[in-house]
Amino acid sequence: MIKKSVKDSIISLSIDKLDFSYRIPVKRIGNIIDWRVGKKGTKGIVINNVSTWTLHLFTKETTEDRYIKQFKSIVQEHSPNSSINWDKTLLAVNIQNEYNWLIKTNSIAEKKVSEDEIISILKKKYPLN
Repeated sequence: MIKKSVKDSIISLSIDKLDFSYRIPVKRIGNIIDWRVGKKGTKGIVINNVSTWTLHLFTKETTEDRYIKQFKSIVQEHSPNSSINWDKTLLAVNIQNEYNWLIKTNSIAEKKVSEDEIISILKKKYPLN
């Protein structure tokens, strides 16, 4: 379970037994971003109007959906008028985590695949329109 406390307009979040501890300004918790999956300088995959903080917090390492749902509730509590598209946010988290896994396994694979091939695999697997 995510532990939350609010002090001086800062939300502190942590998860027991995980390396997960963050401080987020209340006024920024509902921020959105156009998230880009892929290496810098490539076309990649762009997903619009997603939660900035959800992606930053839950794509460094794969996480359980329950933590994302808890975080969503926290965001909605403190930023009820945010224009975050939560379906796209969850899609972006899944795509980014799978991209990270493909890049990691590709680095030790005998037969390497290109960045474009990885992006193509993800575009075929996930509904992006």
